[in-house]
Amino acid sequence: MTEALYQSLIHPVAPPPVPWWPPAPGWWILLVLALVTAFALPWLILRWKRLVAHRRKTNQALKDIPADLPDQQWLSEINSLLKRLLIRRGEVTPTRLFGKQWLDYLCSSYPRPQRSYLAPLAADLYRQAPNLTREQRRALVRELRRWMRHNHV
Repeated sequence: MTEALYQSLIHPVAPPPVPWWPPAPGWWILLVLALVTAFALPWLILRWKRLVAHRRKTNQALKDIPADLPDQQWLSEINSLLKRLLIRRGEVTPTRLFGKQWLDYLCSSYPRPQRSYLAPLAADLYRQAPNLTREQRRALVRELRRWMRHNHV
């Protein structure tokens, strides 16, 4: 190419610089997500701490029942604790249940209940002198912790 022809061509011009304002839609979405997270995270943390404190308090109430009580009194204490927790949660109707209906209610409110472990709360509570082994007591307490965790009481 000749010099004259080259000079007659229109040379490309650099595009203008990209302005920083307004940002692209992706930045707006990111900003909204950051704000929602900034406001929701403290609320979620507070709610989680309350739930953990409530679970700890409920488990402590279960531990506070003396293990050396006679079986009937021990079962009665556990039963009254469960009913107090249900009343605190606002459920009054189940607190009037006893025997098989009480056991049915307990088993219906969480998945895969171990009915045989909870059975002393229905039958043995009203016997003259129920006789629970140490392992039966442990299994009952373990199952009650599962029930409380699932039912958020």
